[in-house]
Amino acid sequence: MAGLTHFLKKTLRPRGQRAFLSSIKKDNPKILDVGCGNASSVFLKTVKPNSVVYGIDVTDFNQSDESKDLYDAYKIVQPEMFAQAIRDIPVDFDVVISNHNIEHCDDPEGTFRAMVNRTALGGHLFIATPSLNSVDFPSRGGGLNFHDDPTHRHPVDLMKLFESESDRLECTYHVESSKPIAWYVIGWAQELASRRLDKILMGTYEYHGFEQIMWISRSFWWLK
Repeated sequence: MAGLTHFLKKTLRPRGQRAFLSSIKKDNPKILDVGCGNASSVFLKTVKPNSVVYGIDVTDFNQSDESKDLYDAYKIVQPEMFAQAIRDIPVDFDVVISNHNIEHCDDPEGTFRAMVNRTALGGHLFIATPSLNSVDFPSRGGGLNFHDDPTHRHPVDLMKLFESESDRLECTYHVESSKPIAWYVIGWAQELASRRLDKILMGTYEYHGFEQIMWISRSFWWLK
């Protein structure tokens, strides 16, 4: 049953984090989870149970003792030291994940550069962040407009970040406003209720295309 659930979730969101992790051929990758709140280690270990996972964040956000125990290393740092703390990790990773973290950073450019530095040659990065279009979305309870979340610092243009380091990276997938079809249809069917209730319902984010996603590979520079 767990295998079927995984397959369905991956299929219904073909460019999401689950699909990205499933595309990594290595069974025991070293993973850096940047902004690792919401007990994301539980998810990572479900998809890649033999992985080595490092987590770094500025606070214990929705973490449990169980989720923290799943990290091989777990570090909380001051926000102004976040990029430097990533650079200082003495490990290069097969996979680096920033799932709705970089928009919360004081220095998104420096944080991105630090993540690239910590990605091993031939390694992979997954970044998801609110679409640039979300600054014009209607305000809604649960956070549909970018500025509904007071902890959001800066809308982030992932393509500009990528281009700043493109001499050592390859973008394998990018979407400015993700609308996976099954979730889009669900969101369309519930949009009137979402507006009336002033609440994010299943599919609301996908209907509006709230999420921007990029898959990146760390290139072998001599092959570029």
